[in-house]
Amino acid sequence: MNTELKLLKDKYFEPSMIRWGFVGITTTLIDYVLFISLYKILTSIFLANLFSSFVATSINYFTHHTWTFKSEQRMAKSSTRYLLNLTFWWLVSTTIIKLLVVAGFDFRVAKLAPLILIVPVNYFVLNHLVFKKKSIISGSKKQKE
Repeated sequence: MNTELKLLKDKYFEPSMIRWGFVGITTTLIDYVLFISLYKILTSIFLANLFSSFVATSINYFTHHTWTFKSEQRMAKSSTRYLLNLTFWWLVSTTIIKLLVVAGFDFRVAKLAPLILIVPVNYFVLNHLVFKKKSIISGSKKQKE
C-alpha cells in the first residue's frame, strides 16, 4: 500500500502545488480584504472587484512567474496568457458576485462564492497553459534554425 501511495504521489504531486496554494491563499486574502473595504466605500461591485482583483492578481502573476512555476518564458508572452485568463475569471467572478448580491446574499459571502469554480481549474490552467515550461523539442528546433 505504501508503494502505491508513493507512485501516486510521484505521478501527480508537484512541489509547485504547495507554492501555488500558498500564493493563492495569500493573494485571495489580499483580494478579499481590499474588496470588502472598497465595497463599503464605493458601493460598486464592479469597481471594488476590479481594483481588488487588479492588485491581488498583479502580485499573484509576478510571484507565480518567478517562484511558483519558475517560468522560463519571457514575461511578455506569459503575461498575455495570464491577462486573458484573468479577464475571463474576473468576468465570471464579477457576474456571480453581482447575481448573488441581487439575490440577497451578503456581499462578503458573495465574494467567496466564485472560488468554488475558479480554484479547481486554475492550477491546471496556470501550470500548463500560462506558465508552461519550454519543451525539449521546441528548444532543439530553435537551435537548428
